Amino acid sequence: MINSLMPRTAFFPAVVGTLVLLSLACGGDGGETGSNATGVAVVVSSPGATATPPPSRTPSPTPSPSPTPLEICSPNPDPATLAVLQVETPEVDAKTTIPVRVRGWSSNLGEEDKVVFVAVVDQKQDVLQTNEVPPQPREFRVPPSGLEITEFTRPFAIDILLDEGDIVREIPLCIWVYQDVDAEGQARGVVQVPIVVEPR
Repeated sequence: MINSLMPRTAFFPAVVGTLVLLSLACGGDGGETGSNATGVAVVVSSPGATATPPPSRTPSPTPSPSPTPLEICSPNPDPATLAVLQVETPEVDAKTTIPVRVRGWSSNLGEEDKVVFVAVVDQKQDVLQTNEVPPQPREFRVPPSGLEITEFTRPFAIDILLDEGDIVREIPLCIWVYQDVDAEGQARGVVQVPIVVEPR
């Protein structure tokens, strides 16, 4: 009787052990995730998911270059000093109409019947006209600062006339004011004033 029970008792634990080994080999109870029996990772992707592109930096706009100022006057051959000659009007780069009013002062204009030359030069450096301007009375007039005051200090003034029929658009001009010329007839001690003449 004892001999007949021993094989059954030994058989039952063997069956249970085999079942446990099979369960572990097949992934246990299915609650674990990870790699399969071959060691290859299984990746599940959701259908319809799209990749988000990385953010890109928007390039900053390149600033446009500033416009170059219009060159009207040629290089000044011999600039006058403020102590000797000053032009008060027109101001540099002023826009004006005909007549062009030129006003200023000289420290020695009243000496030996001196005059001031006021010339009008176009962009091609062609002289359109040259005027000899005599001194005006100094009484009741205030000279500008920086001018050397002598007994011959005097103001000057002229209204420059141009053919208004030729002024159909803005025209850049250069006013030259000077008192002396050299032996070759070149202006000495020059004040240059670039202006723009507008039609009326």
